[in-house]
Amino acid sequence: MQQYFYSKRAQINDYIVLNDEQAHHVSHVLRMRENDVVRIVDKENTMFFAHLLFEGKKVIAHLDQKIEDHTRNAVRITLLQGMIKKEKWDYVLQKSAELGVDCIVPFTSSRTVVKAKEERMDKKLLRWNKILLEACEQCKRSTLVDLKEPCLLKDAARYQSELNIIAYEDADATSEKLHRLLAKYPKISSVTIAIGSEGGFSKEEVSMLMEMGYHRVSLGARILRAETAALAAIHGTSFYYDMAGDKQ
Repeated sequence: MQQYFYSKRAQINDYIVLNDEQAHHVSHVLRMRENDVVRIVDKENTMFFAHLLFEGKKVIAHLDQKIEDHTRNAVRITLLQGMIKKEKWDYVLQKSAELGVDCIVPFTSSRTVVKAKEERMDKKLLRWNKILLEACEQCKRSTLVDLKEPCLLKDAARYQSELNIIAYEDADATSEKLHRLLAKYPKISSVTIAIGSEGGFSKEEVSMLMEMGYHRVSLGARILRAETAALAAIHGTSFYYDMAGDKQ
C-alpha cells in the first residue's frame, strides 16, 4: 500500500488534497482508481488509512481510520556520517531511512575524498531529501529523517546524544564490542553513531571525538566499507534496544 506524507495536521474524516507530485504518482505511475486505499502520515506523525477521490486533476484522500504506529525504534538514532561517493552516499541515505535513523549529519574530515561545495549544496540537499522521503514512504515509517547540512568533524559535539559511539576500523583488542557497550546503557533514549568516510578516521580525530565523550567501538573482526559500517552499526543499535524493550 502506497504511503504519502502530508505537511499539515490532520484528523479522521478530513479530506486532504495531495500535492502535484503525489497526484501525478497516484494517477500516472500507479494508475490508482476511485476508492483505492493509501496511507497518509500528517505533520504530527499520525498515520491514517484513506480512500482516494478524483476531482479533475485533483487527487483527494479521505482519512477514515487511524493506524497504530509500530515503526519507530526504541531509541532515537543520529548518524554522523563522513561523506562518501555519490552512489554509496545515496545508498546509505536510503537504507538508513529504512532502518529507522532519525537524523543524518554529513561531515567532512581530513580523509574525506568528497568535499561539500557550498555553491552546489542546495541542489544536493534537495536531492538527498527526496531520496529520504521516498525511502520513508516505501518502508512505511511514520517519521521523516532530519537531514542536516554538512559540517566539519570538529562540530560533532553539536549532535551528541545520551550515548555517543565512534566505529573505528583500527580498534584494538581493548576496544568495546558494540553490543557490550550498549549493554552498559540499557535505559537511554538516544544514540549518536559516528562513521568515517572511505579513508576512515585519523588517530587524531578519534582522540578528539573521545575527548568529546565518544566511545570507540569495534564492529567485528573484519574491516567494513563506510556504507556497510554505517548500516551494521545502525541495525545493531536499533535491534539491541528493540529487543531490550520487548523483554521489559
